[in-house]
Amino acid sequence: MSYCINPQCSQPQNSRQPLFCQACGSDLLLQGRYRVIRQLAGNIYEVDDSGTKKILKVLFNNHPQAIGLFQQEAEVLKRLNHPGVPKVKSDGYFTYTHRDSQQPLHCLVMEKIEGVNLEEYLTQRNHRPIGERTAVHWLKQLTEILHALHQQQYFHSDIKPPNIILRPGGQLVLINFGTAPEVTQAFIQKVPGQKVTGIISPGYTPSEQINAKAVPQSDFFALGRTFVYLLTGKSPENLPNQPRTGELIWRTDAMGISQKLLDFIDDLMAPCPENRPSDTQEILQKLSELETSLTSLSKNQRSGNLGPNYTDIGRRAIAQIIDISILTIATSSLSAIILSLALPSYPNILLTASVVTLYRTVCGTLFTLFLIFSLCIVHTKTDENTAILIVAVLGMIVHWLYFTLFEISKQQATPGKMVLKIIVTDENQNRLTFGKANKRYWSKTLSGLFLIGFTMTDFTEENQALHDRITNTTVLNKT
Repeated sequence: MSYCINPQCSQPQNSRQPLFCQACGSDLLLQGRYRVIRQLAGNIYEVDDSGTKKILKVLFNNHPQAIGLFQQEAEVLKRLNHPGVPKVKSDGYFTYTHRDSQQPLHCLVMEKIEGVNLEEYLTQRNHRPIGERTAVHWLKQLTEILHALHQQQYFHSDIKPPNIILRPGGQLVLINFGTAPEVTQAFIQKVPGQKVTGIISPGYTPSEQINAKAVPQSDFFALGRTFVYLLTGKSPENLPNQPRTGELIWRTDAMGISQKLLDFIDDLMAPCPENRPSDTQEILQKLSELETSLTSLSKNQRSGNLGPNYTDIGRRAIAQIIDISILTIATSSLSAIILSLALPSYPNILLTASVVTLYRTVCGTLFTLFLIFSLCIVHTKTDENTAILIVAVLGMIVHWLYFTLFEISKQQATPGKMVLKIIVTDENQNRLTFGKANKRYWSKTLSGLFLIGFTMTDFTEENQALHDRITNTTVLNKT
């Protein structure tokens, strides 16, 4: 297979490997060595160089400024010797003139990077976000690449997930330097009779770059937006912005991420370039502090010392549980007061109902808080929704076993029953079976909202609560 790069060719795909295009007659063996195999995207092609697959980038714009930028890109990539940048050999830049044309095409051959880009990576993970450790590791790699690039007085200007390739060995590589100009020049400019020379990537390109005032910090903005995508699984273009400040609203979609990393990424994406990190050295210093913080957290978790390093997941979940518990206790207390006034002839039963309800709420809260600490704090990668679901299910199971087993025990020694000095039996005043205790637990749980189940005491001859009537159980004084 051979592919013709003549933009006017009507049939660029050649079924065999001839020296000349069968449709337009242009040379197919570029520089006498590179055979174009296929078009990858736009001006990007895959070529064969004596059995080695490489990438060919072709400039179809013959404006002097575009040619100058393309040549500068070639020189920078030749000088850079970094694992995060595609390698370009000294003879990788050349011009090619196709048949019946006086205008040469400017070409650049570079190393082909094996792997998947980060957009493909997240797609294959079903858009499941990466973790904090991976994010910090990748941020450090990309910042080191930008450091090497910025030292050459260049910036990338189109950082986004499709332009970052993850090699099989874990090394990230930044590709598509085609729009990288000198830092000292305005990047996006409209040339008479030409299109805008720069690339705008919605959701990733900062406003100053769109307004032809790109600076090195423009790369930092795009880097931050890239990690919003990686940490949330959502494109920044599809996330809302603060109407007043223009800041991206994304934190609620990033689960299990520390406040420090959230703040750091927001700093990268500050609307004003002067509010972003000043250079790559500052970013690397902050990343080093983040790595130290993560290492410290890991040591605390291994030693069992939770300390103050629990995550936002744990804090939010605890706050929710405490709010619900306070509301439940307040509602139960108010209901007990109202029912005591409405049913004055049965104060002991109402007191029992109030104590039991309050006690069950406190016990449930304690069980839930314990489970939150074990699930959300120790296992920091558990996302909030999953953690709360697990907490709710396990909390209910523990709560059910606790009360059901005590109901069938000989002493029925729950603190509530010990304080009130009562015992529950079946209709024959025998100890409850597990099945009857289980039935009583669930009927009490379902009928206990606002003490509704206990109002039945005023309407039955035996003064039974609803759950006791359903299960044919009797409440007796231990004395």
